[in-house]
Amino acid sequence: MIEFSKNMKLHFTGIGGAGMLPLALHAVTLGCRVEGSDLSSENFHILQKSSIRPVKGHGSVSPDTDLLVYSAAVPADDPELVSAANQNIPAIKRAVFLDMVTKDRHTVLVSGSHGKSTVTAMLADMMSGDEHGAAAIVGAETVAAGSNYYPGEGRYMIVEADEYDRSFLRLHPKDLIVMNIDDDHMDIYGDLSGLKQAFSELASKLDKNSVLVYNGDDDNTVSAVSECAARKISFGFSHGCTFSAANVKYNDFHTSFDLVKDGTVLCRIEYYFTGRHNVFNMLAAASYLSSCGISGEKIKELALRFKGVKRRTEIIYRSSDYILIDDYAHHPSEIKASLDNIRSNIEGRLIVMFQPHLYSRTKFHLEGFAKSFGKADLVYISHIYPAREKYDPSVASSDIFDRMDEEMKKRTRVFVSFEEVYGELSVSVRPGDVIVSMGAGEINKVLYRLKEALLKK
Repeated sequence: MIEFSKNMKLHFTGIGGAGMLPLALHAVTLGCRVEGSDLSSENFHILQKSSIRPVKGHGSVSPDTDLLVYSAAVPADDPELVSAANQNIPAIKRAVFLDMVTKDRHTVLVSGSHGKSTVTAMLADMMSGDEHGAAAIVGAETVAAGSNYYPGEGRYMIVEADEYDRSFLRLHPKDLIVMNIDDDHMDIYGDLSGLKQAFSELASKLDKNSVLVYNGDDDNTVSAVSECAARKISFGFSHGCTFSAANVKYNDFHTSFDLVKDGTVLCRIEYYFTGRHNVFNMLAAASYLSSCGISGEKIKELALRFKGVKRRTEIIYRSSDYILIDDYAHHPSEIKASLDNIRSNIEGRLIVMFQPHLYSRTKFHLEGFAKSFGKADLVYISHIYPAREKYDPSVASSDIFDRMDEEMKKRTRVFVSFEEVYGELSVSVRPGDVIVSMGAGEINKVLYRLKEALLKK
């Protein structure tokens, strides 16, 4: 068994990825010597600020490396894994290393099919930099941190827990937040019951001294955590939830609501972000803060610290004529929630550019995707972003279009490249439009190109 020490030399394969980058930064704060590589240099500037010098492309591993850490997306025949094996350098997956460096902290895992990045960021913004001094590892870049890592030497470690590849089962939380359980990553779990079982196993790691915060409105979650031994705190809109929201108001991408605990109003919370799904997110964060003994008035104050998450309804450009929004939604439930949210805050025409993420997810959710864009006036669908998957000729973006009803088809076009999407978009936009890039791939490149064009006008 590999023992972690703070003077190790570490190599991260895929160091620029959302899961690996914060671990590399955390390793530096622990005193490790860190190097690494990635196929993309997009996030290298963040690493370089911490004196890490990443290399673009995967090659060989330095012979004095003590440990190689790699993500679940790295294949077994990757040159760096092969290089490490040939030099007898131990190699472990990201989740194993994450457990190694968090087991000595009061680790709070934020899990769920949707919303976990936002809730982790909320708690990070609210619990870092003050008497709590929490550290945090987030699955997305936050506005406040400028990265997805929050250094902190306090008691708490806030960690986003990824269910892909059953990675979160490698972790040993002190406390746990479960946002919801939906039919994602079916290529791993087979069906919803398999995914629920994994969440049940995660919850079973808690003991009677732990805290479990869970969505009391989500039947899948309620059943999955029913046997958990921890102190349970539920949140939601339903009668019977420990924490709930009342008198919810949305205004210009901001939200306010009364935070209610067991029928008593604790405070009125106001924060940046909007939409019903983000009320659930703030309820989860507020519920956990309350479990830590933080008062309602202090929670109200802390909520104002939340500055948002990159690519989560992120307004990247706003003028009197146009609003440009970058959104990460890549599951039918997320798309519908985000578009409901955006529509409730705007009056103009809503144009959505969507890039499906993964062949397997696209194939599994064809019917769901086809029904997700009802709030949009125009929908431009681009090619599938493969990420970790090999090309699958049995599914294409046009399959989503084929399953739309006739009315939706009139508002939708399918393109084979970003260049085609931009060409159509550039001649279609008009003052008053709200343009959204949607997906976990690279469709936001088209949005940023449009932004540059508008800035030149």
